[in-house]
Amino acid sequence: MFKPSIGRAAPAALLTLILAGTAACGPTSPGSTSRAAGEPAAATSTADTAATTAGGSPADAASASGAPQARAGTPASGRPTPTGTNVTAAPAGDKQAVIGAPGKDGGAVTAENKALQLTSYDPGKGTAVLTGGGATASPTATPSVSASAPATPAAPSASAAPSASATPSVSASASASANAPAAAVQPGQLIASPPTPAAPQGALVAVTGVNPGAGNTLNLTTRPATLSELLGGTEADGQVPIDVHGIQVTPLVKDVKATVGADLGGVKADASGTLEVDVKAPVPLPGGASLDASGSLQLHPAVHFAYHGAGAAAPRTASVGFDLGAHANWKVTGDVARNTGAAPIRVPFAKLQASPVLTVAGLPVVVNLGLTCYLEVGADGQVHLEAQQDATGTWAVRADYTGGKGWTSTTSADTKVSPVHVRLDGKASVRAALGAEVSLGLYDTVGVETTVAPYLAAKADGSLAVDVPGKAPQLQGSWSLVGGVDLNGALTAHLKVFGTPIIEGKLPFPPFHKEWPLLAGSASLPSPRPSST
Repeated sequence: MFKPSIGRAAPAALLTLILAGTAACGPTSPGSTSRAAGEPAAATSTADTAATTAGGSPADAASASGAPQARAGTPASGRPTPTGTNVTAAPAGDKQAVIGAPGKDGGAVTAENKALQLTSYDPGKGTAVLTGGGATASPTATPSVSASAPATPAAPSASAAPSASATPSVSASASASANAPAAAVQPGQLIASPPTPAAPQGALVAVTGVNPGAGNTLNLTTRPATLSELLGGTEADGQVPIDVHGIQVTPLVKDVKATVGADLGGVKADASGTLEVDVKAPVPLPGGASLDASGSLQLHPAVHFAYHGAGAAAPRTASVGFDLGAHANWKVTGDVARNTGAAPIRVPFAKLQASPVLTVAGLPVVVNLGLTCYLEVGADGQVHLEAQQDATGTWAVRADYTGGKGWTSTTSADTKVSPVHVRLDGKASVRAALGAEVSLGLYDTVGVETTVAPYLAAKADGSLAVDVPGKAPQLQGSWSLVGGVDLNGALTAHLKVFGTPIIEGKLPFPPFHKEWPLLAGSASLPSPRPSST
């Protein structure tokens, strides 16, 4: 769920997916639609192909060094210009929790480093265990991918080298925590934990009870906390590329290969490297038949976060979103003998997950991004199909909150699809897509759900052969060939983690659908000329 596409032109991310088409087939910007509801369940949804959300696009700037760099977003109309903290990427591998009491007069939590790590956490029961002593930062992880294609190993961490000066400091800090564990945490304090084995997607809780445990542990009772409690009156705005080395790839079919490498073919990345996922998998058809399918997806994801606080109350404005720049190429070959049914056949082939940690006012904010990549084929009729497509695009989704108005959604789907090779022989309509289901949340609470699917659709009654670039089309009968993109999704009640009024149920985005013709008409092949003999 990419060749020269993303990076600079990527609004972000996944990962934002796919597409390099012909100049003549680019989609035009549709009008925007909206839907509103008042507070407290307030929400309005808006879809617009133009980039209208705060934070801008990752195409605006790229890191010269290749390392993830944050940049202040361009505030949308009516939004305050951030005057305080910009959002940055937190150091990789740090697992120590930040613990502290909310600031006075609505200020942010004052971080206190007590060398404690969240080693057990049950969000259902609200119980947690903090452990001192061993809570040191772990080495930077290499990308987690399928065994069939290990990612390029990361350079050894500098922290792996022996350091005589570092050891006493860590030991002293750990010893202090072990000697006085009960005094380390008090009821009423907040704990903001980056991802740990006990809480892989991070945790944000308020302490309600403390009991000394065995050794250097503390047993806690907690309740969920909100960003308004953590950040208070903080002003922050920024967009941070996700380092693709930290994306975990889980294959869902047999032949999936994931690799991390340098920018390819002139693609400029805001983060270090490109994540490429290759797949070869059959698409099952009714009656036991199948189509041969393969695809390649390259992407550069980035996350956007903004917060303009109002003390411990709900923020004046807030925003979370993702930009996904991607390039995809996919191929489907086979014979379709009967309809695939009312719904197309979808084959998920890989799940991508990342939990990048942002630093806002010195505090960790964990963003959870998940993508499920899939191939999809739908057919109506009997046809022999050979279709290979190339897609390039920049997709962005934002959830924006404004006090007194509630939540709104903004989507952008700048996409181009071009046929590289298409051969149809029969009477049928066929649609083939390579898409992604994307989820975005904070601290293990999904707040935005989106599906993006660029596709190539063909209808033929006769035969059609197209190669781009290459030979002139060979046509007989009637035909049409179109490229398109679908984007839909919803905001969910879990956006309450911002400390804002709760959305009742889900607030759907207005569905975005754009389609543009690539080729259409009718023709017959010329009759054979009589022999001159």
